[in-house]
Amino acid sequence: MDVVMLSNVLRHYKRLEVQKLIVDAAHLKEAVGSYGGKGYAKRPDVLMYPADVMELVKNGVTSFHISEETWSNPLDIKTGSSPKESNDLRSGWDLVLDIDCPYWEFAKIVTWLFVRSLQDHGISSISVKFSGNKGFHIGVPFEAFPSVLPGDVPTKDFFPDGPRQIAQYLLHHISKRLIKVKGNTIIFGDSHPFDFEQIQLITGKKSDELLLSYCDSCGQVHKEGLRRQFHFTCGICGSNYTTEEDLAFRKCLKCNVLMDKSELDLGRRCCPKPLVVKTFNPLSIVEVDTVLIAPRHLYRAPYSYHEKSGLVSVPIPVDHIMEFEKDEAKLEDVVFTPWLPRDSASSEEGRNLLLSAIDFHAREEQRKQEKEQSIKYSKDFSKEFDDVQTAIPDKFFPPCIQLVMKGLPDGKKRALFMLINFLSSCGWSYEEMESWLTEWNKKNPEPIRQVYLLGQLRYTKQNKKKALPPNCDNKAYYKDFHVCRPDGFCKYVKNPANYAIRKAKLAQQEEFRNGKGKKTQKQDNPAKPSHPEASKTPENPDKPHKKPSKPKSQPNPTTQTVTSDTL
Repeated sequence: MDVVMLSNVLRHYKRLEVQKLIVDAAHLKEAVGSYGGKGYAKRPDVLMYPADVMELVKNGVTSFHISEETWSNPLDIKTGSSPKESNDLRSGWDLVLDIDCPYWEFAKIVTWLFVRSLQDHGISSISVKFSGNKGFHIGVPFEAFPSVLPGDVPTKDFFPDGPRQIAQYLLHHISKRLIKVKGNTIIFGDSHPFDFEQIQLITGKKSDELLLSYCDSCGQVHKEGLRRQFHFTCGICGSNYTTEEDLAFRKCLKCNVLMDKSELDLGRRCCPKPLVVKTFNPLSIVEVDTVLIAPRHLYRAPYSYHEKSGLVSVPIPVDHIMEFEKDEAKLEDVVFTPWLPRDSASSEEGRNLLLSAIDFHAREEQRKQEKEQSIKYSKDFSKEFDDVQTAIPDKFFPPCIQLVMKGLPDGKKRALFMLINFLSSCGWSYEEMESWLTEWNKKNPEPIRQVYLLGQLRYTKQNKKKALPPNCDNKAYYKDFHVCRPDGFCKYVKNPANYAIRKAKLAQQEEFRNGKGKKTQKQDNPAKPSHPEASKTPENPDKPHKKPSKPKSQPNPTTQTVTSDTL
C-alpha cells in the first residue's frame, strides 16, 4: 500500500460515523476485509463494534465487503455445507443488483431504469449507492418480501434463485416496457432520448449488437428468416396492411395517421403469427452481475473505500441518480445517506414483484424446454388425446414413468417438465397434478423447490396449451434418467402418453366385454328364485306370480273400428 492510499484510508475510517454505518450494514452478515483490493481476510468473519473497523484498518485492511445473505450466526458458516445446512443457518437475504457499465452516462440511465421498474411493481424501500468505480448497487431489504411463498416455502430458503429470477425479470420488464425505439431515437423511460448514432459513437458498437429483435406474439428472440413481410397497424381504427416491401412508413387511409410498423418473419415461424419487434437491448451496454447473486458472495459495503478509484462507495438518494457525479464520492465530500433501511419496509410491497419473477422464470424455462424438444401443441394432437376426459390412473403408466415416480437423483427439472406434459395428456386436472407432483417431489433425494414446481404448473395452466411429453427415443430424458426399461407393450407406442391411454382403453374394453357378457347371460337364462316366497307377487303374497299373458292384438291404427259409441 502506497503512502497516499494509506493516508486516505486512515483519514476516512477514523470518522466515527463511517465506522457506525459500516457496522450497521454488516449486522448478521459476513463482513470481510480486503488488503489493498488484492485478497480477502479469513472467512467467515463479522463486524460487531465500530472499533473493529479501525482495528482491522491498522492491520492493513483497506476496504470492507459484506454478504447479501443474513445469518443467525455468520461465524457458524462452513465451506462446502449442504443446501439444507445453509437454509437452516440463513435468516434472510437482501436483493442487491450490481450494475456495472463502462459508459458513465448509460450506467446512470440503466440504474434509474431498474429503480423505475421496481417502483412500477410497488417497491418503495429502494436504496442506491455508487459502487466506488464504474457502476451502482441497487438494494431492497429482505423485509420488503413476504416471509412465505406459495407452497409454504420460506422465502429465506429461496436463494439464490429468488434474486436471480427477479434480476432477469426486471431486465425483461425494462426492455419491453421502459425502452422504446422511434425512428432513429432510443427513448429510455419516456424522458431520456438518445440518437442511435450517438449511442454507436459512445459505445463503438454496431447496430446488430445494440438492437434486439423478438416476436411480440410468443416472446422468442428473432433470427433472420428467408422471407419477410412488413405489417402496419393503425393505432386508432385497428386496420392492418401487410407488404413485402420495406416501406419507411405508411398512413392509414381512413384516419390519415402514421401506422405502427412491425416485421413479420415467414422464414422461421416461431408461432402461428410471428410479429417481430426491434428494441434496444440494455445488456448491450450494461452488465448486471449475476455472479453477485450467489451463495456467500460479497459486495462492497456502504462507505467502504475503493482502492482503484480512491473514491467511496457512497449511498445516494433515489431521485438523485441522474444528477450524481463521481466527485460527490470523494473522501472529503461524502454525505451520509441510509443504506437498506429496514424499519420502513413492508412485507407485502415485494410480493407482486417476486411472484411475477417466479412466473416469468417458469415461462422462460417452459419455452426453453419446448424449443429444445420441438414440442407440438394441441393443434397437432390426434383424436386419441382429445378423447381423454378423465384422469388415467397411474396403474396404467408405462415402466419409465413408474420408475420416475420413485424419485430421481438428477434431472429433476427436466423430469418435472416431462411429467406435467404427460399428466395433462392423460387427462389430469391441475389440482390433481399439483397433489401428485408434490408427493413425487418428496421422494427425490434433493427435492425441487416447491415454488419452482408450482410456478411451472401455474404457467401451464395460464398458457392453456396441451403438449405431449418427449418421445420414447429422446435420449435426453428416459435413457438419461436410466428409467427406459420397456415391457412387451412398449414396442407398440412412441410416446409414454400413448402407452397410458391405450392401456387404459384396452382395460376399459375388456371390462365392457366382461360386463356385457354377464348381462346377456342373465337375460337369456334368468336365475330361478332361490326361495319359494320369491315367486309370490308383492300385491298378494298368497298367490304365486303368474307369467304375463300375451297381449291381445290391437286394431290397425289406419283402420277405423266401428263400435256402438260411433254409431
